[in-house]
Amino acid sequence: MPRVVTKSLAVAAVAAALAALGIAGPAVGTDGRDGNSATEGPAPRVSPGLAWGACPADLSRSLRCGTLAVPLDHEHPDGRTTTLAVSLAQATGRGPKAGTILVNPGGPGGRGMWLAAAVQQRLPADLRDRYDIVGIDPRGNGHSSPVQCVDTAVFDRAPKPDPVPRTEADKQRLLDRARTYAEGCAARGGDLLPHMSTAENARDMDDVRAALGEAKVSYLGWSYGTYLGAVYGQLFPQRVDKLILDSVVDPSPRGIWYGVNLDQDIAFQHRWREFIRWAGRHDDVLKLGADAAAVEAAFGRVLAGVRAAPAGNIGPAEVYDMVTTAMYDDDQWRDLALAFSGYLAGDPAPLGKLYEPPSAVQANMTAVYTAVECNDAPWPRDWSVWNRDADALNRANPILTWPNTWLNAPCLFWKTPPRTPLPIDGRGLSGALLVQAENDAATPLVGGVAMHRALPASRLVTLRGEGNHGVLIFNPNDCVSDVAWAYLRDGTLPSADVVCAGGHEPDAREAKQ
Repeated sequence: MPRVVTKSLAVAAVAAALAALGIAGPAVGTDGRDGNSATEGPAPRVSPGLAWGACPADLSRSLRCGTLAVPLDHEHPDGRTTTLAVSLAQATGRGPKAGTILVNPGGPGGRGMWLAAAVQQRLPADLRDRYDIVGIDPRGNGHSSPVQCVDTAVFDRAPKPDPVPRTEADKQRLLDRARTYAEGCAARGGDLLPHMSTAENARDMDDVRAALGEAKVSYLGWSYGTYLGAVYGQLFPQRVDKLILDSVVDPSPRGIWYGVNLDQDIAFQHRWREFIRWAGRHDDVLKLGADAAAVEAAFGRVLAGVRAAPAGNIGPAEVYDMVTTAMYDDDQWRDLALAFSGYLAGDPAPLGKLYEPPSAVQANMTAVYTAVECNDAPWPRDWSVWNRDADALNRANPILTWPNTWLNAPCLFWKTPPRTPLPIDGRGLSGALLVQAENDAATPLVGGVAMHRALPASRLVTLRGEGNHGVLIFNPNDCVSDVAWAYLRDGTLPSADVVCAGGHEPDAREAKQ
């Protein structure tokens, strides 16, 4: 899987999934034929508010695509508009349809058009036959009037500044960098920037529903997409058919978004401890030390080395980026460990191979991440609060705390007044299925439990012993899938919460093919 050099944590799994599913670019349809060519199958879908045609070249040829004008500000629906790009993976059967599933991969900042093809590929055949799958690039993202905050080739040129400050002067330099980023967003984001929020995204989704001509839609969302789905369900409960939220965000006002990021700092440290214990058990292959303490010490030597003299364009910031990305999916652990041991043995080439230069795509995803999180909810406006919390957390949780602090620090300087998060209570929803890996770092289990409390009619499926981010589609488990597909077939939720067995051991000897 590729490495993601980005400010955004939650989008790392999305980029990795693109390669894992083989649909990052044009691809054949699920029946092995070019989806844009004339073939036998169901009649092309007709939607009252969307004209379906060919897709951009970076998307699967199995998809059809269109655009929709939506209000720039949903509080002024007759005012100016912005453009959403929408994709359709049409139901493959000729019989009666079960409905339409809207999908979102997370972020904020994840592009959603590609995901329609990925979900269709992973659904059982009977569900592929019966459901249309619709993906959306959220406003400001991808093919939907994309925004940028900085020239990433300049701002993110490697090696970037060390994210772990050792002096007050270091903190001030990193604060200045965060201020520069926020000012860049204000200067480049235009009129769209103040209207990039989860509530606006949810209202955009309902405009897509209306344009599809559907009285109700189902929804499948991951990571940030779980919060988006919960907000949609809160605003439009009567328009929700089936709701599946995978890798769940804490929707409480305390969580959105400052608290969620503090919880991540702790959860990533737990996941890191799993990694170093695993690497110690496989010292015969990975050569980092025979126990967790030895592996931790080896990592410290890597950081010390690239701090003293960057390995080409790799300094400590790039190393922390690599670690963060690998904690999303343990199929990346072997490459990370071998890159560290190679570096310590005098060969920096494997470390260099894990680095991906900044791109305009990643910069756009980061801009959307920042805008939505800063607009969605109040953040502390006093640096002393951030400084106190980061200093305290960093003592026991150093793997992510400071990098995550600087990721979100532009919200200290954000020009747009923040919204008040919508209380989530599930009123009017007939049910929801929540899926959560027990040791997920990006969306810790505490989030799934909090969402379960907020949605009284929900059921929680916990994948015990598993830490990979995103279960359905990205890291499928038969037990979890059986529950989810049964719910999509007939709307039946399990009678009680479900615990499934997970916790596979990644292979230290051979990278996953």
